[in-house]
Amino acid sequence: MKSLLGAACVIGALLAAGSLNTRSASAQRADPNRAAVAAIMKADADFNQAVADRNVNRFLSFIAEGATFNGGTPGEIRGRDAIAKDWAPFFEPAGPRLTWKPTKAEVLGAGDLGYSVGASEFRTAAGSQTVGRANYLTVWRKQADGAWRVVYDTGSTFRP
Repeated sequence: MKSLLGAACVIGALLAAGSLNTRSASAQRADPNRAAVAAIMKADADFNQAVADRNVNRFLSFIAEGATFNGGTPGEIRGRDAIAKDWAPFFEPAGPRLTWKPTKAEVLGAGDLGYSVGASEFRTAAGSQTVGRANYLTVWRKQADGAWRVVYDTGSTFRP
């Protein structure tokens, strides 16, 4: 009887260890998505910082060549050059201010596409008065060089 009880304990311990190893392996498989989510969150924060610093070249470095922006002015803005032209006021020394903060990111499909969402705030040209707040959605695609770049950006209408 003791040997049967001992064998049962050993089998139970082995099964539990196998279960832990399975969970550990499962957690390890999730690591690439966690790293990608962190990379998107960082890219989005750095994208905002480029606008805060009024650094148009850094801002454009986050945008894929064929990107589409839908917000701000009526209609869609397609392509990096058109986006640069549309966003030009934000890079003028006394221009308006747009700031945002990502609150969530997710990676989709094969791990090369993801999105971030968050809240944004628009201020007057003097930068002192808040004109409105909104929410945004930015779609990111991982590039061949490993960088995440914006392929689509949109937001809700600014509300006071």
